[in-house]
Amino acid sequence: MGRMAAPIATHPALAWLKRLPLFADLPERELLALAHLGRVDRFRPEAAIFSQGDACDRLWLLNQGQVKIVYHEEDGREVILELISPGEPFGGATLFFPRHPATAKAIDDVETFSLSSETYRQFLTEHPPATLKLIRMLGLRLHSMMEAHVAAGKRVEQRLARILIKHAARFGRPDPEGTLIPISLSRQDLADMSGTTLETAIRSMSRFRAQGWIKTRRGGYLVILDEAELRKLARGLTRRLSAEV
Repeated sequence: MGRMAAPIATHPALAWLKRLPLFADLPERELLALAHLGRVDRFRPEAAIFSQGDACDRLWLLNQGQVKIVYHEEDGREVILELISPGEPFGGATLFFPRHPATAKAIDDVETFSLSSETYRQFLTEHPPATLKLIRMLGLRLHSMMEAHVAAGKRVEQRLARILIKHAARFGRPDPEGTLIPISLSRQDLADMSGTTLETAIRSMSRFRAQGWIKTRRGGYLVILDEAELRKLARGLTRRLSAEV
């Protein structure tokens, strides 16, 4: 279940490097040079791309699949800090940390492009517009994590509602019944993201289904049926669905 190394192929790499927002404005000649300096890797589901505490020696960009950023508590619990979608950079090297503060795991079959930290540093120095794009991306991610910190003091159902709304906004696709979140999220994933137990997450999601706000499809895919009600709950404007959990 580990990494399957793949040598970079010039033309296929160029085809999708052009689609990555960070490199979108680069001339093809510069993209080709960058492709030769980088590395393409593929990972199977649940494989670790890097682990918490590893040295930050590369910048990672996601080309295909989904990646979760997981923080390991001292007591062994895992907290999912963020989900990474194609086109986004990830890893501690984006901010030049000496070591990764969390683990990156593949959710499904994943393909990445990575650059050494030194190559990444030189690239940012030579391409100020790309640096501004990166700052915007990281700013949005920081804002999301600050919201998560504020929500940590809320009751579980509010936290779960916020998580569903957030992922519908980032990854959602129009669906005849509402908004489909095209990421297979297990009940354990939802528990880890909301900082609660598996049993509590299951109970809360069951209440959402009973209210007609969500439904689950085969494979763990969620459909948001009533986004307005979930938003009200996330903002604390809905009465409790049950006793405090």
